[in-house]
Amino acid sequence: MSTWWLARKIKWQIVLLLWLCSGFCVAADLDTRDLLSDYIRLDTSNPPGNEVLGAAFFAEIFAAYGIEHEVIEVAPGRANIWARLPGGDQPALLLLHHMDVVPAAPARWQQPPFSGLIDDTYLYGRGALDSKSLGIFQLQAMLALKAQGKALNRDLIFLATADEEAGGQMGLAWLLDKRPELFEGIGGVLNEGGRGDRRGDTLSFGIEVTQKLPLWLRVSARGEPGHGAIPRSESASQRLIAALARLEQLVFTAQLLPGVKSYLNKLAKDFPAPWHERLLNVEALVSSPQQMAELREFDHRLYAQLRSTCAITRLQASAKINVVAPEAWAEIDCRLLPNHQPEQALQSITRALGDASLQITPLLSFEPGISAQEHFLYRALEQNLAERFPAATIVPRMTAGFTDSHFFREKGIPAYGFIPVILDAEQARGIHGDNEKISLQNLRFGRDFMTKLVTQICLD
Repeated sequence: MSTWWLARKIKWQIVLLLWLCSGFCVAADLDTRDLLSDYIRLDTSNPPGNEVLGAAFFAEIFAAYGIEHEVIEVAPGRANIWARLPGGDQPALLLLHHMDVVPAAPARWQQPPFSGLIDDTYLYGRGALDSKSLGIFQLQAMLALKAQGKALNRDLIFLATADEEAGGQMGLAWLLDKRPELFEGIGGVLNEGGRGDRRGDTLSFGIEVTQKLPLWLRVSARGEPGHGAIPRSESASQRLIAALARLEQLVFTAQLLPGVKSYLNKLAKDFPAPWHERLLNVEALVSSPQQMAELREFDHRLYAQLRSTCAITRLQASAKINVVAPEAWAEIDCRLLPNHQPEQALQSITRALGDASLQITPLLSFEPGISAQEHFLYRALEQNLAERFPAATIVPRMTAGFTDSHFFREKGIPAYGFIPVILDAEQARGIHGDNEKISLQNLRFGRDFMTKLVTQICLD
């Protein structure tokens, strides 16, 4: 065991004694920042992942607190960790988050992305919001229940997974296939996907119950290689660029799903004119190309609730500036509304590319799923938010991104997305962007909310 890990283990043991002697809330107030800072300093960028670092981090804590746990390594450097507090025979609650994070370009950040730096207002670093803070909130809720020493009415399970940012094949997909016994008796899953949003003086909370479907594609063009000084009239790169330019003109038909209509109607009061009126009469908004274009400029996240989208995210051709490549490829991240069949979308994309010689390879796709609002976990989330923020709008939502929750929905296990944080537009831009950070106020709120929620579900 390294000196660093030994020091951390001793610290967790000391903190446990403090919790037992003086109550967990006092000690936890000091620990949340340190825990998250330590976690962020573990570089689990995917690729390559290296989530074994995160698994070891949690394993040391669980061992110090005497909590049953297992590190499950699926490939060199790729690991997941499962932990459990046993309880009664009510359906188990699973607390889920992912340990991998998207890469960060340090030159674009105000603070080093894996520093875990803390100032008077924020804690900085990749994963501060997506989704290492959620993991720390869930960890502290489990430790709080352990410290109380009371009999639980259900099993409480903690699961930190690998590879979510790349589709989950090294994480939850592998676990569900190879270790299905870990998920027996699960009655509800709490994962990422929803949060609080502050717009001026208004506050709303979205609890994710469904999500758009990913359709990830690779489009490849082939041609004759050659010297950059004497290019041919046509090349793989030229054909690919021309096809992608045509694809950029593809606009899927705007659609208003029933749940999205309710979501936008409830949020309408939080928006200024003319958006207040437009979101109340969202049918007219959807049918107006001009208003839809204006919505994309006003709030691209709301726009994505109403239309399937495609984004060109990766491009590659020659490895040298003076070589005309024999192959050029692009990867395209399409997100489809839940009623938009992937086969139909692929046909539209193929027509838009307009080049039969291109090779189109699907990389990722899955089926839609929705979790009902009549469920013990959704009701507990809604109740706790309403008690703490009686003036806030609380709505079920569809997220434009995808999370590991879809794996559970495909198995018939209800899953809900909610990270207990409240973000303004500037903070929200850090998710998958530059300068990701979480406020110290959100750290306190997230810890307290998660601990109260889990305690109510597992003890009442």
